[in-house]
Amino acid sequence: MAVENNGTAEKDNDNNGEETKYEPVGTVCDFRNMYQTKPDEDGVRSWTRELPSDLPEPAEDADSAQYALLVRKEKCYDGRKSLSVHSIVVQSDHLKGFLGKVLDNYPGVTTTLDRLEFMAPFKPFVHRWEEIVKFRNMEQDPTTKSHVDLFYSIMDEELKDVIDHKKDLIANGVITYPLAWTIMEPHDVVISSFGGLLRAHKFDEMSLTKCGWSLYAEHVDFDGSRFGYNNENFMIPMFTGTVPITSLSVFPLKYHPEKDSIRKSLAARGKRWEEHKGYHFKAYNGTAISRDYTEDDENLRDTKYHVKGRIIIDADAYNIFHPTGTISVGSIIDEDKLDDAQRLIATPMVYGYSLKDKEWLIFYLDSSSEIVWDERAFESLVLPKEQQGLKEVILGVAKAQSKKLDSFDDVVQGKGRGIIMQLAGPPGVGKTLTAESVAEVMKVPLYVMSAGDLGMDASDVERNLKQILKAIPRWGAVLLLDEADVFMEARDATDLARNELVSIFLRMLEYYEGILFLTTNRAQNIDPAFESRIHISLNYQELDVASRRHIWKQFLSRSSKTFTDEQLDQMAEVRLNGRQIKNIIKTAGLLAWSKEVDLGYEHLKIVLALRDL
Repeated sequence: MAVENNGTAEKDNDNNGEETKYEPVGTVCDFRNMYQTKPDEDGVRSWTRELPSDLPEPAEDADSAQYALLVRKEKCYDGRKSLSVHSIVVQSDHLKGFLGKVLDNYPGVTTTLDRLEFMAPFKPFVHRWEEIVKFRNMEQDPTTKSHVDLFYSIMDEELKDVIDHKKDLIANGVITYPLAWTIMEPHDVVISSFGGLLRAHKFDEMSLTKCGWSLYAEHVDFDGSRFGYNNENFMIPMFTGTVPITSLSVFPLKYHPEKDSIRKSLAARGKRWEEHKGYHFKAYNGTAISRDYTEDDENLRDTKYHVKGRIIIDADAYNIFHPTGTISVGSIIDEDKLDDAQRLIATPMVYGYSLKDKEWLIFYLDSSSEIVWDERAFESLVLPKEQQGLKEVILGVAKAQSKKLDSFDDVVQGKGRGIIMQLAGPPGVGKTLTAESVAEVMKVPLYVMSAGDLGMDASDVERNLKQILKAIPRWGAVLLLDEADVFMEARDATDLARNELVSIFLRMLEYYEGILFLTTNRAQNIDPAFESRIHISLNYQELDVASRRHIWKQFLSRSSKTFTDEQLDQMAEVRLNGRQIKNIIKTAGLLAWSKEVDLGYEHLKIVLALRDL
């Protein structure tokens, strides 16, 4: 039986050449040492059971433990000195206490450790060199002062060139590529430009890559229910010579010449952003971003849009209804309210829905504004005299439904709690305007959809309609299904596909809890099942002379020119619907603009005359 000096017993072959016998795998309660060999001619190392004969004595022992600092050096090949400090080990409790004050809140450093080690290039010391000098000069305890002076003399000699160069660069407002790390202290507030807007982040760390400096920073975001932090990656591409610090893709706010005003402005925007959690209905004019997965479903891709119209800000709904690219946050902020430091690094983006584009998008908060409501919208709605009273009925019922004043429920709970109003009549007589006016007076969103938005395949219709009917009530919005004939016409025994669409539509409406306007041009062909579900039906007739005159007057009242009663009477005689009148005024306005004059009666006559050609 042969036994290694510190290894496991094993059986050798005996003198008779018998086969060696081993114990089952892992059953021997002992250990076997393995030693790495020197590299061979190909630089490859292997493992052996033989103890190397050229092992050095351990450098750290009872003798080295008595010193305040261990300074480990290596050969230097920069042409300026023979040796450079590879790392230091702080063993002095006095020095650890001093560094605890100097490096307070410096991430990744715990000065109370038994073994406190720092590696070149000694980033914490470079970033906090002013504090080292300050607290060194303030130190009163003789023993601590002597240990600090020792530390200072060693690190001053090692870092003097870097620190002096850093100071010179900062004094000139520039930086070099190799020393970019010296101005980026962890947890500093850094700023970048995103979509032409300044953004603030809390810097975390940076590393050198083949493409340049890779930086990681975090900002505050909102996932629909909680505030939290999200990480973001930036790149500083390689450059030669010096460049202005403020020209970097991301740089510390403290180096910006207008840092105080920028800090104040970003904190104010963060406070406004904080107030936009939850649901908000706003006007918007600017760039928005659609974020979806690429075809390989591995990476998110941003597509920019220009949006001008009304939007709904609702991060929670964005997460529920947006098919891809949902919002999440990393570490959660426990408080429901942000502090000033968190507001400063809040994202300038909000999540929601563009009513005009029918898209879930990411919006710039700065491009949103309060909605300017048309207080006269409902007054401008033209109805025959005998139906004028229905205007107030429609508006009153809509307001009550929006405020959930109707507690009536069907026999089946949750069924039949919506309000459905049918608007029937020829084109251009005010059907769509009725729904628009009701939403405007109530100051709620108007969601307009058509059969084309829902699709014609039964499964698509059901999926799209289910999503819409879930989203609309949470916003208190008015829903308008324009030209709903395809879903409302009477079913027959031959068109099974359309029969299925009608059945799906009827079933979905049973559980809709909001306000729905249906417009149709063929009320006489409506399916009997729909008649029992409609609460209010309004039939629009062709516009008479008085109605047309009222519409002409309403539209032209926005013009700078005054039109006479005689001119209004003459235009009202032409048999037009409301949409045609609007289009004529728009065309005449373009004609006047091309002649660089205000819209006048002569321009309207020209456009009207063209209709008879």
